[in-house]
Amino acid sequence: MREFFKNSYPYFKKTMPVQVLATLFGLFRVVILLITPQVIALLVDRVITPLLGGEPKNTSSIFRFLIEDIPADNYTRIFWTLAATLLLFAVLFFLFFYLKWHLAHYFSLKSEGAMRADALKKLGNASGQFLSGYTAGDLILITTKDPFNVRDLYIQRSQGFADCIFYIVVAAILLGQIHFSLLFLPLAGGIFCIIVILLYKKRITVYYESVWRDSATLSTTVQESIYGVRTIAAFAREGERERRFDTDNERLRRTEYGGIDIFAYRDLWIRIARVAVFLGTLALIITLGIGGQITAGEFTATMGYLGSLMWQFNNLVFNVNASQRDFVSGKRLFDFLNAEDETAVLYGEKVPSPRPHIQIEHLSVKSGEAYALEDVSLDIPYGKKLGIMGKTGSGKTLLCKLMQGLAEADEGEIYIDGVPIHDYSRDALLRNYSYAMQNVFLFSNTIASNIALYDPFAEEERVERAGSLAEVDEFANRFPDGYKTTIGEKGFGLSGGQKQRISIARALFKNASVFVFDDVTSALDLETEHAVFQNLERECAEKTMILVTHRATALKNCDEILFLEDGKISERGNFEELMALGGNFAQIYSRQAKEMNFTEQA
Repeated sequence: MREFFKNSYPYFKKTMPVQVLATLFGLFRVVILLITPQVIALLVDRVITPLLGGEPKNTSSIFRFLIEDIPADNYTRIFWTLAATLLLFAVLFFLFFYLKWHLAHYFSLKSEGAMRADALKKLGNASGQFLSGYTAGDLILITTKDPFNVRDLYIQRSQGFADCIFYIVVAAILLGQIHFSLLFLPLAGGIFCIIVILLYKKRITVYYESVWRDSATLSTTVQESIYGVRTIAAFAREGERERRFDTDNERLRRTEYGGIDIFAYRDLWIRIARVAVFLGTLALIITLGIGGQITAGEFTATMGYLGSLMWQFNNLVFNVNASQRDFVSGKRLFDFLNAEDETAVLYGEKVPSPRPHIQIEHLSVKSGEAYALEDVSLDIPYGKKLGIMGKTGSGKTLLCKLMQGLAEADEGEIYIDGVPIHDYSRDALLRNYSYAMQNVFLFSNTIASNIALYDPFAEEERVERAGSLAEVDEFANRFPDGYKTTIGEKGFGLSGGQKQRISIARALFKNASVFVFDDVTSALDLETEHAVFQNLERECAEKTMILVTHRATALKNCDEILFLEDGKISERGNFEELMALGGNFAQIYSRQAKEMNFTEQA
């Protein structure tokens, strides 16, 4: 609990005076609930009892002063005085309720937003190694539900506890004022309820942790089923996904059932205690009434307090349940925020120059006992055009990620302008690269918004120019809304080639110092690919460009070409040198050139 408040308090520190004020308004509301029975008691003893033929009674009500100057037999004036008091209490009650609710929630939303923003920032800046410890479902809950629950503890639970405790303490004092013996049973019942709550506390905490774990698993399954709907349908695996969903859903259901058992047994004991307190106190006040030790009005007030006490015990139990859930959420959220990203902390604060010179020396990455990349050395001065080829799994994408700081090497070093890459700010480093990835991700937004990801407020002309260079015009202009056409998540509604062209346009739009195109034309037809490459060569003429592709014909104009095999550079040189070598590159180029000639003749 101490760690929870230590981590969460900074988010609520600025709004704490407002929250204190909201709590006070809540307590004022409770005060009204507490004093209302005192007015009703006076109304019964000084108006209703005499009108029914009885004698006016001296009562213990704290509001006797309201009618001291009114003749005892002027029942009409007494009634309207007390009725006006009750009406005033009702108005104040609802006013305090509104102020408490509005202030507490309105200002605390900023705190919730700040926690959510920090979680999303941590997620966005985290390394792949760090995120590998979390599922998609975990991250969804951490960035959405957990900040809400932390705010709930501050706004709902803390104020709920304050209201309950305040009511119970003051009600006990007022009951003791009526007759001291009325304190015993509610006190005993309260102690019993606290013992029961403590006995079940650990089991309930474990339950909420299990619900979180199983909810995250189910959320991951649902997300994968949505994003992979085409693949699932293509391989007729709907049944398998449904069975997996049913399994995860059933696991969550069993966990929820376990919680129902826990709450049922705990609440059973608490309800037994409440009924026992109610019946015992009822018998006691009847006995006191028969013995003339309390008046009819005091009897009425005691029944009011008794009912409200039972309600407050309900609230207390409810707040305990919710607070345990909120503490679990807080632990999950702040464990994530405070966890050290061992990769991210490697980086410093330097900012790369706008014309970076990249040098790679003896770089190796292990994969189990073997190497995914082994002893790679490169010199990429600013403006160089580097082509990379190789079979699937040869390390092409890994090499691209390493030089951008998106992956970490086990051996060797990368230098930017002669300075180790880890001396630079990772964020500033990434801003120096325009990266069109092999796996294209598109957002549920317009074509233009997907292209303008780096600068959402850019002019339409700049966005459409990047789209034109990537041949996006060819299909975008066929839509009625053009670049303003909304596409679905992950590019639903677009072909693979169309998505790749948007990815290329996104990289061109960013217009960073170094362009990295990682096999982003594999789904394009030869004519479109040729047009795109011509545009890239013209647009990136003065900038560094790293082009990863399976099409050897696209690398003809590169300053240097690498051919990777099993993580090693097996061939390197310019186009003429590799063709003269007669190795893998030359063979692939000759075969692809023949295929292109055959296609053109056909």
